[in-house]
Amino acid sequence: MMRELKGYISRRALKFIYDEFKRSKTFDFGKEDCGCVQKTSYRLHCACIITMKSKQKLPLVLDYIYPHWKRLSVQGEEVDDDFSVMDEWNDIQERLNKCPYKMKLYIKEMMHQLAFLEDTNLSPPPK
Repeated sequence: MMRELKGYISRRALKFIYDEFKRSKTFDFGKEDCGCVQKTSYRLHCACIITMKSKQKLPLVLDYIYPHWKRLSVQGEEVDDDFSVMDEWNDIQERLNKCPYKMKLYIKEMMHQLAFLEDTNLSPPPK
């Protein structure tokens, strides 16, 4: 059932779907037991969808998987010593010089998010 997805989505997504697949195989698993957390949180097939497709002998279709999970990266490639983003960086600098102040603040915030991935703009929950 998951063969159609292998090689087309990330390993992490396959693991999430496999875990739901195992959960769907529990005795008397029904839609009310699912909660669809994986579907709403990760936009991947949840256990109730897997159960339904399994009963109807339908494959898990790649079209219903969020595009984020389809972006595969190949690790272990050689490093390109000539790789540079200086042209793009210079274009950003030019755009910053020409744009209004509010746009400058927005671009700065986006660059901050890119540079400091561990930071978040979310507030802690109220006590």
